Amino acid sequence: MASIKDKFNIMGALSQAGVDEANREFYGRITYPWPQMTYPSYADPHVGTVFLNQELGDWAHGRVPARPRIWVAGCGSNQATLTALRFPRAEIVATDISAPSLAACEANLAQLGVRNVRLQEQSINDAGFREEFDYVICTGVIHHNADPSAPLARLGAALRPGGVLELMVYNYYHRILTTAYQKAMRHLFGDSTTDLDEQLDVTRALMNDFPVENTMHYYLRQQKDESREYLADSFLQPVEHSYTVETFVELVEGAGLEVLLPAMSVFDKDAGRLAWNVAFRDPEVARRYDALPDYERWQASNLLMVERSPTIYFYVQRRDSGFARKSEREVCGEFLETRFERYGTTINNFVSSGGDYALSPAPVPHPSPRLPVEQTARNVFKWADGGKTVGEILAELGVEPTFHTVNTLRTQLTTPLFPYLKAVAAR
Repeated sequence: MASIKDKFNIMGALSQAGVDEANREFYGRITYPWPQMTYPSYADPHVGTVFLNQELGDWAHGRVPARPRIWVAGCGSNQATLTALRFPRAEIVATDISAPSLAACEANLAQLGVRNVRLQEQSINDAGFREEFDYVICTGVIHHNADPSAPLARLGAALRPGGVLELMVYNYYHRILTTAYQKAMRHLFGDSTTDLDEQLDVTRALMNDFPVENTMHYYLRQQKDESREYLADSFLQPVEHSYTVETFVELVEGAGLEVLLPAMSVFDKDAGRLAWNVAFRDPEVARRYDALPDYERWQASNLLMVERSPTIYFYVQRRDSGFARKSEREVCGEFLETRFERYGTTINNFVSSGGDYALSPAPVPHPSPRLPVEQTARNVFKWADGGKTVGEILAELGVEPTFHTVNTLRTQLTTPLFPYLKAVAAR
């Protein structure tokens, strides 16, 4: 059996405290992520909670309250600001291990006049929150730990009994080449991050002239125009784990939590890999695949779609939350029996100019584009006026409500990345 060190970049993962110190040093030398060009301010103060709840399959919009207490764990320089603008009535605590990232975040919050965020320099491993938060956001963080189960336990402890954790870790099939490169750099440079600039120079040189014509050659060449921060985080991270759906579920359940439903990432949206469910054309394959429970179906998709599968990005709850987990098929059934109205609001963008942000006076529509792109979704959107359920609309349109069709409509009409329809009457 292959050693776990053959799969992941954990050569330097000698201790949890040691990795924290390596990450503190690493992110002290880069401000990650790089500055946003725009920050969106929403006219509707409820847009965040309404569409978060709908992605969770809550059509009554009550699972995450209208004034939630939120922890952004590992906020970097941008995520606390984006969260505060999306949830303007929330009370937000944002923590990070990097002082420079928090300083950049603090400056941005001040420029935008955002006052509902408390920043704190802290590792998740040192957090002592107990049942304090309705909603915890932790994306792209715990996989940079010696033992990711340790920070995950802290995140779970911070949730109120009915709270929800939004959790993202790397997809194993997305990270094979970057992990190989990270480990090669550790052989060349050792464990120190103090020579980060030299490592970046070497990386740039290899991107321009790699001597072997293989998959690494083509991958490096594709990334050569990316920013310093992107290259450092992707190719030079000190410690990194990655997961399949199966190993992610094992990690979550080992912490006394359970996976609810997929969360959709803007990065997956841009890459065109939103769906965990595959529409197989062969009827026997489709029958067997559709009959699988959620976790097995998503794992089969992970194995078959490999690098085209989405990020491992899911909503999670405490196993003792009091809310019975609903399968994706059950959520789709409730979606069919719910009435919706067309939704729309506006955004005023804070636009960067010379490092400072100024509020654009011209509002832009949200969602954008104003009409769904996919034709069936567009037809349902046009018919949604609060009078008929989605099932009734599909019957009028002559659309067969297969699981794949309904789930695609649910995700591309009622979720934070596609906020086209707002539920007006639960089942």
